[in-house]
Amino acid sequence: MWEIYVAMAKVIDMSDGKYTWLQMDFLKELVNIGGGNAATSISQLIDKPVNMEVPTIEILKYDQVYEDIMAEDKIVNGVIMRMLGDAEGVFLYIIDDTACEKLSDMMLPENIPLTDELKDSVIKELVNILVSSFLNAISKMIGANLISSVPMFITDMFGAILSSVYIESGQYDESIMIIKNEFFYLGERIESSLYLVPRPGVLEKLFNKIGV
Repeated sequence: MWEIYVAMAKVIDMSDGKYTWLQMDFLKELVNIGGGNAATSISQLIDKPVNMEVPTIEILKYDQVYEDIMAEDKIVNGVIMRMLGDAEGVFLYIIDDTACEKLSDMMLPENIPLTDELKDSVIKELVNILVSSFLNAISKMIGANLISSVPMFITDMFGAILSSVYIESGQYDESIMIIKNEFFYLGERIESSLYLVPRPGVLEKLFNKIGV
């Protein structure tokens, strides 16, 4: 089961409005639906039981991410996927080397040597499942047409990867939605994080669509 706790202790002031508890509850429900679908898809794909939880979902300003979540100079692995269609933005999946190897072992059959190329491939497939599940949940709930791009794997400093999302993709919203993912496989917890950097006004458009 996915359990989601809204980590923000107050309403977040934004340049064009505020995110209320009702709006955060709506995001929580979307993550709950998308996460359940992702867990089911991954379990079916690898034919192994995989449990997932999301202990944290929050929305932070760009500069807050480095202060509260991760240092700019930390070397990490990332997978970038664009959100296209009725709403635009970028999903960024962040994972360290240890968790990357553990998730790769989870996704692969036993006794298959883990090469760098194979690791990149299986992590991209994992992220593709996660992002597609979230987009499908949003699409069904609000009747939007949302698709994702082909995933791209990259290893670099966290700050360099995150800033590249802004530089390469144009003017994105100053706010970032962070979904902390925890995979439970063979009794072990494997942590990672999924970031959404939306176009300005995308979240507000989403909330207006369902009247919250």
